[in-house]
Amino acid sequence: MTFLQRRGGYPSGLRAGRGFSLIELIITVTILAIGLALATPMFRSVIRNSAISGQTNDLVTALAMARSEAVRRGTQVAVVAAGGSSDWSSGWSVIADSNRDGSFAGADEVIQRSPGVDTQYHIFAKNIAGGSDAGIVFNINGAATAAFDINVCFPTGEAVKSRRIQVRTSGNVSSFKNTTGSSAATCPVGS
Repeated sequence: MTFLQRRGGYPSGLRAGRGFSLIELIITVTILAIGLALATPMFRSVIRNSAISGQTNDLVTALAMARSEAVRRGTQVAVVAAGGSSDWSSGWSVIADSNRDGSFAGADEVIQRSPGVDTQYHIFAKNIAGGSDAGIVFNINGAATAAFDINVCFPTGEAVKSRRIQVRTSGNVSSFKNTTGSSAATCPVGS
């Protein structure tokens, strides 16, 4: 016997098994819609932040691979922009100078290729010494032939949400939030 059966039944106006009224259903759906409307922009930002972090990590990994392969193979290894310019958005390759001619084309071994980034993202590199921005070369000691700044741009172009990668001549690679002060191209304003 349940508590309500011992007390003589349900309070006035309530019956067992009636479910929700139309007003209760409308209120519940309205609250869910408001919650979803508030959560969607935050979720979009989380997805974009995740993408920026992933792209930054992919490039840092490629740079670390090039450095370690240069030491392991005893030859120069470069990370080269697919587009051959300071805009690395179309991807990059890690290439070993197999024939030791100082160029990274033709018979040289491609160790890894990375695809381009989504069109709303941009990656820009700058050789701080003033040489070519299209490739970062590591020598047999693991040192970079020049220091570089690389900007991995957030779709809105905001410097504080974008990432900066620094390659020092020692070969050390570091990444930071915020591209302010970077010598690489400024991130374009987007959506």
